[in-house]
Amino acid sequence: MLGVRDLSAALDAVGLRPGDPVFVRPDFVVDAELLQFALSPEFRDLERESRRNYATDIRLLLSWLWQRGVPWQSATGADLRAYREFRVDSPMNPQRVGGTKWNREAAALTRLYKWAKVSPLPLDVGRRGDRAASARSSRVSREIT
Repeated sequence: MLGVRDLSAALDAVGLRPGDPVFVRPDFVVDAELLQFALSPEFRDLERESRRNYATDIRLLLSWLWQRGVPWQSATGADLRAYREFRVDSPMNPQRVGGTKWNREAAALTRLYKWAKVSPLPLDVGRRGDRAASARSSRVSREIT
């Protein structure tokens, strides 16, 4: 497929394991920087379910930014506030999320932006204003390797 004769060998060469996310843009290009994030200890050391959830949370933001012509690395605090408004409060979003879900999404996005060394952080789950005040706490654990 696509010039790859031995998919298992190609995945091994990149370092991908079963279940690892690969972020593909709507123009069918793999985002190499996001692939490095998925291979990083900051992501890989999460529990399997947390990795799956975080990848989904990141994908949702990436799609939202792509539709607005904003590269994820260039997203500003204003972009992420608008995204939060859309995810949590907007009647234009039929799949709004509650505070607990938003805080998990914010944790995933904070992890990504910290890993990428984006400064200033457009979103930081450690900032009170970036978290949902009404949310119940949830636990994200690290996998023991």
